[in-house]
This record gives sequence, C-alpha cells and structure tokens, in this order.
Amino acid sequence: MSKFNKYQFIADLNEEILSAIKSGEIQSADDIQDWANQSVENACIYYADCFDIIKELGFFDWSNCDYEISGVTSAAYAALTEYVEQNLDYNELEELIAEYEQE
Repeated sequence: MSKFNKYQFIADLNEEILSAIKSGEIQSADDIQDWANQSVENACIYYADCFDIIKELGFFDWSNCDYEISGVTSAAYAALTEYVEQNLDYNELEELIAEYEQE
C-alpha cells in the first residue's frame, strides 16, 4: 500500500461494497459489517501501513478508545474501524440491498 489516504480508503470500500451488493455477495447489514471489518483487517497487516493509518487519522490518544490497544496494529485497527463506522453510509447501503431484493 502506498501512503494511506483515509478518503480514498472509504471511497474504495464503498465501491467494493456496492459492487458486492450488486453481485449478490452482500445480502444483509451483517454482511456489510463483515466486509468492512475484513477490509480494515487487511489494511492493518503491515506495521508501516499501520503507522501511516495512525498518522493519517491523527490517532495519538487512545485513552477513550473502545478497543484494547496493545500495539501499533491494534491502534491502527481501532482508529480505522472508528473512522469507517463514522464515514461509511450504512443506511444507504442497506437501502440498496432492499432495492436489489425487490427486483
């Protein structure tokens, strides 16, 4: 991965999920969440990427974090998960699933 860009990550994730909904791979809200979680996990494999994620998201104080932080990887995972939860339009995606179910 080149330098992490939070806007590009969300755009790519949204595009992947839309494509997966259209192809039938994603059929529920749980599937959306699973897809997002897997994408976050994949982004947090390498330490260099984790440092980039932490820096890009400005995640330097995790005292109020809902996740247990034990190192760089878990800090990046927590930061990126929080970012995805705040910036991915789950309602819109769920509505799209409902539209495809009606067809």
